[in-house]
Amino acid sequence: MASVRFELSAKETDRPELRVWLRYGSPQRRLSCRTGLYGFRDHWSEKKQTHTVKMVNPLFRAEIIEVNEKLGKLKARIETAAANTPDEAICRPWLAEIVEDELHPTKTEKASQDAPNTLIGAFKDFIAAAPTTIRAKGKPMCAARLNHYKQTLKILEGMGADGVTIERADKAFYDSFVRFMFATGYKQNTIATRVKCIKSVINSLPVAERMGCEFVEPKKCAAVMEDIDNIALNETELQALADLDLARWPHLDRVRDQFLLLAWTGCRFSDLGKLSRRYIVAEDGDYFFSLEQQKTGAKVVIPILPPIVPILEKYDYQPPRSISNQRFNDYIKEVAQLAHLDDEVATIHTQQEKGHFTPGRVETRRPKWQAITAHTARRSFATNMYKRGFPTLAIMAITGHKTEKSFLTYIKVSETENAALLKRQFMAQWK
Repeated sequence: MASVRFELSAKETDRPELRVWLRYGSPQRRLSCRTGLYGFRDHWSEKKQTHTVKMVNPLFRAEIIEVNEKLGKLKARIETAAANTPDEAICRPWLAEIVEDELHPTKTEKASQDAPNTLIGAFKDFIAAAPTTIRAKGKPMCAARLNHYKQTLKILEGMGADGVTIERADKAFYDSFVRFMFATGYKQNTIATRVKCIKSVINSLPVAERMGCEFVEPKKCAAVMEDIDNIALNETELQALADLDLARWPHLDRVRDQFLLLAWTGCRFSDLGKLSRRYIVAEDGDYFFSLEQQKTGAKVVIPILPPIVPILEKYDYQPPRSISNQRFNDYIKEVAQLAHLDDEVATIHTQQEKGHFTPGRVETRRPKWQAITAHTARRSFATNMYKRGFPTLAIMAITGHKTEKSFLTYIKVSETENAALLKRQFMAQWK
């Protein structure tokens, strides 16, 4: 009796999707044929010769179920056809014809109708669908993240990528995109973020439409992030901000208070509006903020520490409505300048300077107040809690970081400070 099996390609590749091969075996002959379908290696069962649908990313669930159904129908059709076909007529062309007729009856027509004509077309479709598309965390994409995709689309339009199809988004296009962004004045990490956006859009397409696209290959077209010496404020500097008399500048007074709320809770700027009475819970006489982070959807419980109690009381536990991130960054620099945070800080990043034809490492020196942004507050919280000796995992539970690698990028501690911290903790346990 003939058997019909499905196997994923054994070809070595970093891609999560692999070609599905059909293996037909009978006492007389063994045949192999491509199905034109693609399977996800992380969800493929060799025993069942199909995907398992438990614990599947919601983004791929519908596609995986569709592939399973197609394979099931194909297997049934081949078995039926084999039972009614003379052994001598069963050959590879016979098998290939059944596969093509069952899986791709209008292959050319469907591809021309469904596939986006260009990368820019795919971006526009992705952005239009994003507000109603439920993503892996069970929620649509937040406005701040969607803005990254809109900015990437503007860059693609600015570099004249109108005619670039998904197939032509190859290594050469990747190189030209990176060169264009460097030449336009962007820094390495911004470029990496835009590359990630392009990869995400391409990966959102059906597997058959994106197979062979080099842009999503992690080794050929990498989104390279670099470590930047971003600053954090220590507790003395935070107190200097708190001690400022800003009665003459109400707008700066509000921004200063909002910055301190972030610096003592570890929240992102996007969650500033949740630091209010509505999100406060009580347990065993203590009070906490219990909220869901807008960016990641992570649920965190944050202790209300003494330094922010006067600020919350000042606004009756309803802090003023936040302004735009850009304006906030401008105002907090003014506040920090008034607090005389004038120590010189240096940052090194990869950028293409004017008059140069290739990017290089650029060192920028400036007073600390010029380097402060809203996100400095979150880094300050992580750094100050770390310097106080709190366990990394305990701090991560409050900041919402999922991996220690990403969390440690927030810790701004010098080698001397780290050594002093280790000695202090050792001496506290020394007998």
